[in-house]
Amino acid sequence: MHIFTSIIFCAVYILCVNAYLDPVTPTTNHAFDLDLYEEVIDLEQCEEQLAYIMQNNTGLRNRFIDASFRPPRNVLKGNLRDLGSYFQCLDISEQTDDMDIGGKYSVVRIPLQQDNFQLPSLPSLPDLTSPDWNWPEFPRPEWNPNNTQEDDELTSKLDTYERAKYSARSMLGDGIEPRAETAQNTTSTRMQMELAFCIPKVCTPRHALDVLTLNQTANLTMTEAFVRLPNDKQWVAADYVAVVLFSIIGFMTVLCTSYDVRHTILLKRDPKRANKICTMFSVYTNTKNFFVFTSNPSAITCLDGIRSFAMMWVIVGHTFVTQLTYIPENPLDLVEFMKSFWSLWITSATITVDTFFMISGLLVVYTTAAKVSRMSLLKKLHLFYLNRILRMFPVLGAVVLIQASFFHRLADGPYWSSMAMNTNNCRVYWWSTLLYIQNWVNPRNMCLSHTWYLAVDMQLHIASPIVLFWILGQRSRSAWAAMAAAFAASVAGATTYNVINGFQSGVVSLSTAANTDQYMIYYYVHTLNRISPFIIGMMVGYILHLYRGKAVRIPMVLVGLFWIVAFAASSAVMIATYFNIQPDWDNQVADNIINSTIRPVWAASVGWLVFACKHGYGGPVNWLLSLHIFKILGRLSYSMYIIHFPIIYLINATTLQPIYFAVNLSIYKFLIDFTLSLIGGFLLTVLIDFPFSSLIKMFIGGGPRPPPKVEPSAPEKPEYFTAVSVVESIRNDDSEKSRM
Repeated sequence: MHIFTSIIFCAVYILCVNAYLDPVTPTTNHAFDLDLYEEVIDLEQCEEQLAYIMQNNTGLRNRFIDASFRPPRNVLKGNLRDLGSYFQCLDISEQTDDMDIGGKYSVVRIPLQQDNFQLPSLPSLPDLTSPDWNWPEFPRPEWNPNNTQEDDELTSKLDTYERAKYSARSMLGDGIEPRAETAQNTTSTRMQMELAFCIPKVCTPRHALDVLTLNQTANLTMTEAFVRLPNDKQWVAADYVAVVLFSIIGFMTVLCTSYDVRHTILLKRDPKRANKICTMFSVYTNTKNFFVFTSNPSAITCLDGIRSFAMMWVIVGHTFVTQLTYIPENPLDLVEFMKSFWSLWITSATITVDTFFMISGLLVVYTTAAKVSRMSLLKKLHLFYLNRILRMFPVLGAVVLIQASFFHRLADGPYWSSMAMNTNNCRVYWWSTLLYIQNWVNPRNMCLSHTWYLAVDMQLHIASPIVLFWILGQRSRSAWAAMAAAFAASVAGATTYNVINGFQSGVVSLSTAANTDQYMIYYYVHTLNRISPFIIGMMVGYILHLYRGKAVRIPMVLVGLFWIVAFAASSAVMIATYFNIQPDWDNQVADNIINSTIRPVWAASVGWLVFACKHGYGGPVNWLLSLHIFKILGRLSYSMYIIHFPIIYLINATTLQPIYFAVNLSIYKFLIDFTLSLIGGFLLTVLIDFPFSSLIKMFIGGGPRPPPKVEPSAPEKPEYFTAVSVVESIRNDDSEKSRM
């Protein structure tokens, strides 16, 4: 049996390694029709069409010119890009007797430092003067791009921006290179204009430019970044699957909602007498249930507030950092903001993910210890895992399919290549995301790159029974010994691992970006470095379980001391980001200490916050975190987490030109991102999460139960969410483990 298990493990491992080494998207499954780009090229037709456009059709010529680039604005603030007019270019279409002229949008990169390019010399001036006139000689301007001198200060700032952009792209999985040579190049070799040309679709940018300039630009160094044509998004298997599957879900939703409305509203019958299967997909019932909360005296009401604020922190952080990858109009101003102390609330946002790990570990213990014994856990371990996987699968699977199909067709724009990259990743690596192994198999090409958290959380959940077995015993000493051993082993292992590899200590690095790719793959999304906050969460959950329903008396002096220590520790974790993001930061010893300590320190601070709020020592903090509005956000947090990143990418990818960066404008954009994520999360919860959760419970529970008999005395009426209702509850089921 052990040999068979080892063989299976080795086979899976080999498959994982192969997947990691082969991230190429098949042409037939690509987001764009790559064959179309090759088929339309006809250089002979290109010369004929260019001659016709330049000599015989002034209006058409002006349309091509107007859709092409202008000199970039704010060059001294780092903007070297102009994207022309994307939709105007693709709308160009004109038929002649023997030609079909259509627009092709092409973006090219032109390095500022040219090795062999010489501008054509100016012709001699005609001799229009009398031989007797004595005119002074005026110097004639000569410019050679090979001899241009770059401003040292501007070059240094652009170099810092390039490192920040590379770090951000590594964190977001936004088309990063397998190795970091790009970040190691000198700035002078990387400084390049990125300009949009609108040319006939039968031409290549190089050939069109050479024809128009009579080969005067033949030695100009340029590379084609990407091209776009009308109707270049091909239909693939993922599109057909999405149409069929969501059509079935839509049909079931309409059918069940119609039945529910007829039964409950038109016929005014008791909703409890309705067929449960026929109401599972009902928008009416699911929306009503969404706003219903039942009282539970053991509920930890502050968790919804903590989860909600953490979710908002994640979204605002992603809103700001994605602007680095989409190159704003003034990127140097964005870098200056990131270097400032006032950007801490953005640059330190990555630590909030450890809040989720702490809460996950807490709920594993707190929800399990109250209703499961040690032997029951062993006997039903398969259900322990199955319930977790099935509770998270519907929403995750739906968004993976949406990203692989519908989102790609929802809009378009000159930045759409980033959305296409995400689509390609989901078409190739959908399986590793649904198996929660993408942080190991394909960390550079993850489908829904932010869902690495779900993979690590699932892996920790799978390993949790090793410690949970001792927690469920009768002896608290065994429980504490198991948790202490697990915590010590995780911290020691992570520290040793971090020291050996010498990782940087910040996600976005302005000092060096050479190791950012390795940092993200082998540290940031690595399970080992996330164990300690999860174990601390288990410790907090065990303490809350021991004192469930009991009053805890702590001297106020000690309470105040704990609050001061927690505040100071969490502040130190955030302030550390200010130092390690500076361009002159170079302290590997401090990097090792930061990487090994900030996550357990942050988790312990949040753990005290939860304990204090639960047992009456939270004061106004508990009042704020327990507000009833956060119950709504807490219930939406899982769906919002999964959908918010594709929405941010969708909005950014539709941008037609670089946008000026300002903090207030970014906050406005965050409000848009948050609102759309809220709407998307609500739709996913009502249309996907609730219906499939009911189906899963029905299948695991052995089928639908018969309608209850009507008793003379009505059962306790659930409390509905209102602005003034007093409700102290959270969803006391296993779904809490998958909420963030």
